[in-house]
Amino acid sequence: MPKRIVFPSKGQVELQDFDPGRPQPGQLRVRTRFSLMSIGTETTILHEKYSPGTHFDRIFAFPQLKTGVQALGVVEELGADVDEFAVGDTIFMRMAHGSHQVLPAALCSAVPNGIDPKHACWCGLAKTAFRAAWAADFASQNHVLIVGAGPVGQMATRWASAEHVAQIGVADLSDNRLRHAENGGANLTYAGNITDEAAPFRSMNIGNGPAIVVDTTGNPAVFQHVLNVAGKFGKLILLGDTGYPERQCLTSDMMTKGLTVQATHDSHDRDGWTQRKIDERFFDHVGAGRFNLNGLITHEFAPADCREAYALAERHRETALGILFDWSETG
Repeated sequence: MPKRIVFPSKGQVELQDFDPGRPQPGQLRVRTRFSLMSIGTETTILHEKYSPGTHFDRIFAFPQLKTGVQALGVVEELGADVDEFAVGDTIFMRMAHGSHQVLPAALCSAVPNGIDPKHACWCGLAKTAFRAAWAADFASQNHVLIVGAGPVGQMATRWASAEHVAQIGVADLSDNRLRHAENGGANLTYAGNITDEAAPFRSMNIGNGPAIVVDTTGNPAVFQHVLNVAGKFGKLILLGDTGYPERQCLTSDMMTKGLTVQATHDSHDRDGWTQRKIDERFFDHVGAGRFNLNGLITHEFAPADCREAYALAERHRETALGILFDWSETG
């Protein structure tokens, strides 16, 4: 029987039986191999860490079935009018944690031969981070500071490296996370508060401070500190999605430095940068060795152990980066 991970109520995680149905015209039925947790978003939803009236509040409710956003699987069955995939093809999909999925073929991307299937699961968070790379035009930048080295911060670091940014600064409280960032191309890291006077990235941009700062944390308290560290006429990219936007407060740095703030979101398809187009670029970089994902899967769980997986994600973020569910023996 197919199974899926659901949040029946706040703080509760279960593995349940379900019937995904048969594919309709234009759809695929997919057997999932792996799905990767989006730690920040999923724990925000699970523990209802958001204010009333926010988009989280409008979109999510319990029981919550949308528990994930990135998975890799094999096509089991084709609906009518599907000619771009064949049974047995390996595809990436933006779907919840479940052993089987039925979804439109147009929402799937083919995974090229030679790509590690576990690495391919990062495609979803890579798309999220690409929004910052697009908004800041990484390809034209000499330096970038990325605040937060969680899963999205790791992907932002790798986009900066793939776009040949010369100086990639990453700040986080965890030495472990920073080591992963260095493996992904960061060449200026700091374990500590970004307001520390000793922070080395204050020397970026010929001592003027970073012109591009990407806040991946989703922590509303970090916002004012990022304004403080940004260089004059700098640009702040909000990539982390906070559940408490009313706690993000402007400071006088906004006016005195002439700063620009731009919010980016996974859903912002602009200038033709759709999911599939970004997926293609991601897989091209991975295949060419420009996107080092080695070691980013830090924990693997059977879906039956989903409660333990989410407890780990909530309590040990300094060591948990890639939490993978292996569906090979489930459903």
